[in-house]
Amino acid sequence: MPSFAEVRQYLGGQIFGKPFVPRVDLSGTTYVITGGNTGLGLECAKHLQVSSPQKSSMVANINLRANLKAAKIILACRNLEKGSVAKNTLLKLTPHATIENLHGFIANAGLETVTFERTERYENSLTVNVISTIMLSVLALPKLKETAKKSGAHTNLVIVGSMQHVFAPSGQLDVGEGKKIFETLSDEKTADMMARYELSKLMVQMCQKEIAERVNAGAKSKVSPVVVNCVNPGWCATELSRYYDKGRIVGAIFSMIGRTAEAGSRTLVRGVTAGEETHGQYLSEYLVKTESTFVRSREGYQIQKRLWKELSEIIERLSPGSMAAM
Repeated sequence: MPSFAEVRQYLGGQIFGKPFVPRVDLSGTTYVITGGNTGLGLECAKHLQVSSPQKSSMVANINLRANLKAAKIILACRNLEKGSVAKNTLLKLTPHATIENLHGFIANAGLETVTFERTERYENSLTVNVISTIMLSVLALPKLKETAKKSGAHTNLVIVGSMQHVFAPSGQLDVGEGKKIFETLSDEKTADMMARYELSKLMVQMCQKEIAERVNAGAKSKVSPVVVNCVNPGWCATELSRYYDKGRIVGAIFSMIGRTAEAGSRTLVRGVTAGEETHGQYLSEYLVKTESTFVRSREGYQIQKRLWKELSEIIERLSPGSMAAM
């Protein structure tokens, strides 16, 4: 169960937090956004690429767009038809694009469902939210490092998490000796699908810390070539929960404290333009905040190491050689 302080941080940030888009010039840069055909990903892409200038130094109004001028946005989508629609939307905003190196990768694709299904041997939420997200992040690292070396400036890897990780049933990750975490969680007979989204975001939070640690270990200087952070966009109106109806009560609460997808996307833009002070950190409402008590605990650290070892083996099986290239 989350502590009172964690619940207060979540509600306080959701209700009173005012995320904004930083005023930076991203001319000549290239970004990849997974899950970029709708919701947070598409709104983030619009902010990065739209070309109508604003006078203010920061964008705080929902109806305004930042003028960040990214040269190329690559939308990584599972649905080609929706991806094509998203592409056409962006081209209307800015018709010119040139191919550059990779300056930022935003791992945004996600799924929330209470229906048990398997994909690639594992429960679908685990495959999409954890395995695919982290594998794509790992695969992006070599190009991010290469670009950082060429440009002499850090690049950014953003993994989209959620404050919901504080509500995750963390005990489900302690599967006991001799068992595999992903295989155990993919047992249809025992899978707790009502809390699966929260659990998957807890797993992502832990894996982000492992990636950041390894990027640091491989750096030739004290400064990381790739800034790795995990961002919480907040509770937003997106298609994330399109696979089931949460009911009238949840809908009524959301109408009072929920955010638009555009407002939530600002945190993604913050993460991909942030500096070294955010490396390995958790961002929410533009600020660096603390992860859950479990993530920061000794038990959580031990589970984190075990989780990473198992996930590394899965990724290496799916994409041989990718883990060594980190």
